[in-house]
Amino acid sequence: MADIPNTEYITINKDGIFVGGKPAETYRGEEILLLNGVQKNFADIQRLNETVAELHVLSSETRGEYVKVGNPSGNHGQNAWCRVKFNDGRVASWVFCNAYSSAANCAFYCAYVCAGNVRGFANFRSAVLGAVDKEKTPQTPINPVVVAANNNAQNKR
Repeated sequence: MADIPNTEYITINKDGIFVGGKPAETYRGEEILLLNGVQKNFADIQRLNETVAELHVLSSETRGEYVKVGNPSGNHGQNAWCRVKFNDGRVASWVFCNAYSSAANCAFYCAYVCAGNVRGFANFRSAVLGAVDKEKTPQTPINPVVVAANNNAQNKR
């Protein structure tokens, strides 16, 4: 599946809230609810796991099952999806968060609810942090010299 462009989701990081790389107070034509609360929830996520660089939140037509990895579309809809990007460049898979009564409600609440769920619910946090997409994860080549040195050091113990 092709990656969804950053113009289709909210990016939350220590520097602020963005859509398409630009600071944002609205998403899909709706005000993002509780901007300060979203930032506080993100700061709490980083306290729980300092390797999280960004939280991505998507409003989608695609419905999933709560706390399950899926493949949402980038289309406007009433379902909220979340994923994280780690400091080392790994990007997790999308995890279904919630369904709203309307697409407007999702756009209004989704960042706050996704960030709050990652911060506040261990099962959701575990799903989001553990759903690393192998295709998006940079693969570090194995250095045989380092492997041999490590093996030699362990054999001397």
